[in-house]
Amino acid sequence: MSTDSLAVYVIGQGLNEDMAIRLAATRLARTHARVEVIAEPDHRERFDKLLGALPGLEVTAFEGTVHTPLAGWKEALERLFAAGHAGEVLLTGSHVFGPTGPADPSAPGGYGRPDGAALLAPYWHDCGKDHRLSAAEAPDRVPMLDFTVISPGLMADAAFRAFWRDLAPRADAWRDMLDGPVALGRLLEDGGHEVAYAVPDETAGSAEPRHFEVDRLLAAGAPCLPVSVLLLDPLLHDVGAIDLRAAIDRLRAEDPDLYAAVIRFATRHVKARDFCTIAGQYEIVPTTDSAPQRAGGRRFGPVAVFIHAFYAEMMPEFWEIIGRLPGDAHLFLTTATEANAGAIRAFLDDKGWPAEAREVRVVEENRGRDMSSLFITWRDVALSGRYEVALRLHSKRTPQVSRQVGENFKDHLFDNLAASPGYVNNVLDLFEAQPDLGLVLPPLVHVGFGTLGHAWYNNKRTLAALAAEMYIDVPLDDHTPVAPYGTMYWFRLDALRKMFDWRWKWTDYNAEPHHIDGGVAHVQERLIGYAVHDRGYRIVQVMQPRRAAQDYARLEYKAQMYAAHCSSNNVVDQKLELDTRGLPLRRALYRSLRDVYGRTLTRYPRSREILKPFKNVAVFLLLQRRD
Repeated sequence: MSTDSLAVYVIGQGLNEDMAIRLAATRLARTHARVEVIAEPDHRERFDKLLGALPGLEVTAFEGTVHTPLAGWKEALERLFAAGHAGEVLLTGSHVFGPTGPADPSAPGGYGRPDGAALLAPYWHDCGKDHRLSAAEAPDRVPMLDFTVISPGLMADAAFRAFWRDLAPRADAWRDMLDGPVALGRLLEDGGHEVAYAVPDETAGSAEPRHFEVDRLLAAGAPCLPVSVLLLDPLLHDVGAIDLRAAIDRLRAEDPDLYAAVIRFATRHVKARDFCTIAGQYEIVPTTDSAPQRAGGRRFGPVAVFIHAFYAEMMPEFWEIIGRLPGDAHLFLTTATEANAGAIRAFLDDKGWPAEAREVRVVEENRGRDMSSLFITWRDVALSGRYEVALRLHSKRTPQVSRQVGENFKDHLFDNLAASPGYVNNVLDLFEAQPDLGLVLPPLVHVGFGTLGHAWYNNKRTLAALAAEMYIDVPLDDHTPVAPYGTMYWFRLDALRKMFDWRWKWTDYNAEPHHIDGGVAHVQERLIGYAVHDRGYRIVQVMQPRRAAQDYARLEYKAQMYAAHCSSNNVVDQKLELDTRGLPLRRALYRSLRDVYGRTLTRYPRSREILKPFKNVAVFLLLQRRD
């Protein structure tokens, strides 16, 4: 480490996560004699407490009114110019995750500046492929400054100093792009200064590799990953074919600490549906065991299996699932009556399931059904610390739909949770290999149900209020939350700690038979995923191959049908067209009345039988086709 090496780390306005910031500062403090952290004045004390103990690190505040990385670098560099600093300087900040790779800047693949290079940048922007820059007289490519090493010679260059002195940062990302990287690239080219990049020239071929080819950049040794790639619209990930999943998987394998920081940011600040989409948090799980020679038990010990067998006659069907579980599973069953409990015990005795690996309890009430039977009746077991991973099952019946649709829903859950013994072992291997995996669930059911784009139904307002009361502080999805619809799922017990800690009461739930949408049970169903993200765990949706193929075919058909009604074949244009069309008066009235109907039922559950006939007539009149 050179005694005059200096790193400038800017924490600007935005979504700043302590885990990522502390990791970056710790790594920079190991490789630089001094680290200057620049933060917003209102947050200086917070970051001083978080980072102040690191050697050679000082937290200062922005002096100007613009609090962006470019503004912070300008302030720091002007101070260094005035002080006559003659050493190398690294510029970076909380807008990227990093540094990645070796902690030693001189190591191969690290972020050491090559001899002869005036500046080392992590990657470039290809101006020749960006139509927005066609009239900007920009070089073919310009250095992005996300993690930039400046040589002593360039620090002493008069034109370079004048550039930073005259720079006027703004709170506008595109203007800062033009006035920062583009203008600096032009200056470096005109001055004959060599610019080196942390990745080889052939690594990327898009206009903006840091977003569109983030996986290739990390594979080639880029020292950072932009936070902004996690915040792009999923449709941009789609049209740009961004492979964020590959980048994240690489970090998990090669840099677990930085991976954990990325996941903590994503679960705290990115909507669950968006993150599951852009990071590909889906798995097609083989039904045959991927590791049949697996030796010994798993690190997390026996699996807890919570089964609500309200219909005790379903025990033979449950037994099919139980038979696919590992032999050390412990069963926890609830039911409605003592007679049912006796029948369940007798059934398990007959099947030879050991008494010490099971417990049967009778619920105090059937309010809340499978939700209350888990979060109230088994609260003590869930919080005991005896188990790490669990499976939730219940005697699923869906009387509000036809028998065939209800049976398909149940099969969708059972098949995607426990299709075979090999499938179960493969799911448990995911939990073993990925400690940050908190919830594994079947994907959104959309066959026979109108969930696509509408799955909040009448639950969002109540859930938002309850989440705030429970200090579950994550962004909510817009239309369809990532949730265990049907309330069967695998989970890590610590991931649902807040759900089990909360003192639910039987009277929180609607009395039977008024188990309605908008009640606490349906709200809990949608709250589970947010509780998991709040704890910093990931959600993965799993499918067995046959189900995945069948459901994809139907989903693709529906997507094509919707897209065919749009003028353009580009999905971004399609969304714009739909957003600007507006709703016809009849449909707007329908949505308004549906919202009023749902809120009325939530407040007065017993009114459903009175209001339902009127609702059916209104739906018929408002949605009937008019040629």
